[in-house]
Amino acid sequence: MAPDALAAFPVLEEFGRSEFASDPANAYRAAHACPGPGIFRMHNGDGLLVTAYQTLTHLRTHPALGAQNRGRRQAGSGPAGALAELAAHSPFFMSGAIHDPMAKAVYKPLSPARSQPMSERLTAIAEQALDPLLEQGGGDLVADYARAIALHFWTELLGLPRADAPLLDQWSAAISPMLQFENTQAERDAANAAAAKLWKFLSDHWARIKDEPGGTLLHLLAPDIAACDLPDAPPDAAAVAAAITFDGIDSAAGGIANTLHACLSFPDQHAKLVADPGLIPAACAEAMRFAPTFIGLHRSALQGFTYEGARIPAGVNLFLCWGAANRDPRIFPHPDRFDIERKGRRHLSFGGGPRICKGRYLAQLEAELALKILLEKTQSVQLNLDNPAWSKPGAARVIQSLPAALAGRR
Repeated sequence: MAPDALAAFPVLEEFGRSEFASDPANAYRAAHACPGPGIFRMHNGDGLLVTAYQTLTHLRTHPALGAQNRGRRQAGSGPAGALAELAAHSPFFMSGAIHDPMAKAVYKPLSPARSQPMSERLTAIAEQALDPLLEQGGGDLVADYARAIALHFWTELLGLPRADAPLLDQWSAAISPMLQFENTQAERDAANAAAAKLWKFLSDHWARIKDEPGGTLLHLLAPDIAACDLPDAPPDAAAVAAAITFDGIDSAAGGIANTLHACLSFPDQHAKLVADPGLIPAACAEAMRFAPTFIGLHRSALQGFTYEGARIPAGVNLFLCWGAANRDPRIFPHPDRFDIERKGRRHLSFGGGPRICKGRYLAQLEAELALKILLEKTQSVQLNLDNPAWSKPGAARVIQSLPAALAGRR
């Protein structure tokens, strides 16, 4: 790509400022104040940034957009190494004919068709995580509740004993910095080492259990993977399960944590939920609009194309910023207001088109049940949060800690 191929696009400097992580609203407002389709150069040189709701709804199904071009990014793990090899087995990072059958294979075991068993297990896990916090009068609703729910549910889904959960937690956490707009070589090395260990661990686990009857995620994935005869097909269910484990743990935990933070931080909205638990699904949807776990993800132009007069060169990465679209005032009146009774258009936090998040139903279910159990079993929840800490600027934005005092119902 010629060095000046993107020169026609302005840079949105607000995305590179330190305050972006704690509150991206100013950056989103700056983006929406600019005329045009809402396409900018990324501040870190990683391609283009797309912010407008209408532009994103058009581009998310554009035939020229495929998986991200890792070789063209400054941040991330790069085009080679264990993490890149593992990611190639995830439908999030696939292009070409292999994408559709693998996307369907991953969606099936996480879809509403399995609502009852997932709901039953998530409810039990949430209650188990909350009970110790009630006994001691409080704790961290991120580490001790949100992350515990996501981690223990995913561990069970893989058919692993709970004693193995700390390993999955450790490897998932090591991969997390690859979502930042900037990362170090040490972080890249740690992420690749974690990916290699995770893959081998699940491969060994699958070798032990694959001939046994079972309803684990691995067993549910196996038939579709075995039936796929395309040349780029994953080698087995363990490769796919390892590739999506980060999302199953970190992304899901972040969704629960951000939902709890939003719903508990606004007293008037919290009071509405206490008075009417029927608002929980709407509250979770609004939380995912207001504070999505992923503010965006990269896609790449498989071929050059023009959109609204803007020329997108082949090979360039586009950061599709769902978080900015969710605050577009042309779509959402008073976009910076958290309103659990908001009506109108749906948020874009799960993306859209062929690469819409395959775990979206599970993510919503986890957040809804975590909030439901917390409200049902507590008389009061008081956040002790003077200076909220958020993850470093990047594709993910997750509250890091939610210390809270809890009083159980008598």
